[in-house]
Amino acid sequence: MARTYEFTIGPAETGLRLDQFLSRRLPEFISRTLIQRIIRSGRVTINGAAEKVSYKLRNADKVTAAVEQIPPKPGDVPLVAQAIQLDIAYEDEHVLVVNKPAGLVTHPAPGHWDGTLVNAVLWHLEQSGPKGADGKPLARAGIIHRLDKDTSGLLMVAKSPEAQLVLSRSMKARTIHRSYLAVVEGSVPTDNGTVTASLARHAVHRKRMAVRHLGGRHAVTHYAVLRRFSRKAMAGRVPEALLPCTLLRLELDTGRTHQIRVHMAHLGYPVLGDIVYGARPPAFWQKHGVGRQLLHAFQLALKHPFTGLPLKIQAAPPADFLPWCGSDIPL
Repeated sequence: MARTYEFTIGPAETGLRLDQFLSRRLPEFISRTLIQRIIRSGRVTINGAAEKVSYKLRNADKVTAAVEQIPPKPGDVPLVAQAIQLDIAYEDEHVLVVNKPAGLVTHPAPGHWDGTLVNAVLWHLEQSGPKGADGKPLARAGIIHRLDKDTSGLLMVAKSPEAQLVLSRSMKARTIHRSYLAVVEGSVPTDNGTVTASLARHAVHRKRMAVRHLGGRHAVTHYAVLRRFSRKAMAGRVPEALLPCTLLRLELDTGRTHQIRVHMAHLGYPVLGDIVYGARPPAFWQKHGVGRQLLHAFQLALKHPFTGLPLKIQAAPPADFLPWCGSDIPL
């Protein structure tokens, strides 16, 4: 389906690159790569003439973008059950808690319309959930919170609309407590601390978040140092270029997108392997055997949505954490 968008440039937008401007103004599900492609194909005009990606906008310019074959919004894509193995940490008739591996996308989205955790959960419910008179599953899964693709750990699913309503309210009321482990660059000097810094979309890179004291959403992260690793203590165990580093336990008061990663980078201690918020290029981490940001959601603590009984569910850190965690991590 083709759509045409028209804009008139005002003083606040004068001087922006054409692709940067369209990245801000077109729907978020249209990627910057697609935006650059349609500009180069001549389907974006300035005052009736095609321009380059790097064209600097001028006041009162008329921008017209004809976008063909727009990727569908996530809500428009039918969800398909797929036989993807799940590591189930807890399950009853109302709640499912999955230990998500790094690399698995939570929800379908542009570039990942299938092969996601949602597709796997739908398959699981079809195979194991209650059936109606027509033989179809009764339960409809609802993901209560998200984890980034390359963050591992516990993710909670409601198995019915009723459970989803109660758990969503609990999440909003901050009575569901999520605990994480992270290995961060550098030696964090204080044993305990709290980061209170509002977050919003980055002004230029719209897929990134940033600390924005004006206009951002309130965000609070608590951290505690579990271990500090010096070059001397870890000699021979991990590459020297990764040291010093610190193993942290983190608790969230809020659940903003990329919250831990942005807050720790803001402090000057980015998560090891984080190619978005850290300063090191992907080649550095590949060279030293770090395949993703070392962030793991290891514990969920909550009251059961129907029985009211306390639940505490844990998932041991995966293999890429073992050089820092070992088998005696003091949680």
